[in-house]
Amino acid sequence: MLTDDTLREGMQSPGFALSYNEKMELARLISIAGVKRSLVAYPSAHKSEFQVAKDIADKRYFNEIFALGRTIKADIDLINDTGANISLHLPFKIDNMNDIYENIKYACTLGKIVEVGFVDIDMFDINEILKFCNKMAELNVDVVQLPDTRGKMEPEAMKKIIEAASKIKGIKIEAHCHNDHGLAMANSISAISSGADYIDTTIFGMGERNGIADSITVVDYLNRHGIEGDINIDSMRMAYNYMYDIIIRKIGDKFFTDNMPVYGNNSEIQTAGTHVAYGSVFSANHYSVNVYTGRKMIIEILKNNNIQYNENNIGNIVKRIKDESASRGEALPVSDIIKIAGDTL
Repeated sequence: MLTDDTLREGMQSPGFALSYNEKMELARLISIAGVKRSLVAYPSAHKSEFQVAKDIADKRYFNEIFALGRTIKADIDLINDTGANISLHLPFKIDNMNDIYENIKYACTLGKIVEVGFVDIDMFDINEILKFCNKMAELNVDVVQLPDTRGKMEPEAMKKIIEAASKIKGIKIEAHCHNDHGLAMANSISAISSGADYIDTTIFGMGERNGIADSITVVDYLNRHGIEGDINIDSMRMAYNYMYDIIIRKIGDKFFTDNMPVYGNNSEIQTAGTHVAYGSVFSANHYSVNVYTGRKMIIEILKNNNIQYNENNIGNIVKRIKDESASRGEALPVSDIIKIAGDTL
């Protein structure tokens, strides 16, 4: 039932990044604990993400390995080339649903498990969500992910959506609950009791802004209720200890207070370029920069710091920023971004 998303969602934690070697070791430790399903990378973000997905797939650390991308053919082909199963998310702003359906249909011909995320379920009427789920079943999608992307759902609303969606034949349902208001665990438990097949979690609940549901807490709940007994909590602690050491070294213990819902500073910080690209959905302008950054985020940072740039050269600036972050395994401070932009003019 548990889908560990530490290696992908965890990369979106404010001020954080993982190196290739750290990702590989975390994958090994998480798999040793008995986790069988994991979303490990976003290959279209950077070549390092492609490589880690390919190498984890080659080592078969998990029974089901997924990599994430957009509902465009280039991302689908890239994921397929890693050997991982295909996880896709709808854009936050949809221009042409027919093209999206065609690309999803194409993904379903590649012989992989295909899951598709609806995103922002709090912004839609339940009938719209169910219509999408039925369409996915029609296209032979295996799993529909229903993310509370902005962390605004409450358990009763989550229950209604999951109960209704889980009755649709031919698809499985996955819940992905963000913790902006401290309800990720409550919403995850509501989803479990309402018939969800999978729950996304991360070590320490890491992720975009305040992250998502915490892995070891969900494992404890599943074990105590006899739902899933294959994951060993003592072994999970090894992965937690490894991640703890990384966090302390790269950010310090302030990460844990910053990541507290409502109180902490992480609430207003974004990492994923896809979030910044749609400001009407995600309006905060505090950014964390690693390989998941995008053009719009870098442009905003340069503008906010009164840095001149050549519009035609933004692609090269973004590439150098991503390369540097991947090489160091760290999120980059604004001073480094400004220096890279200056050197790339």
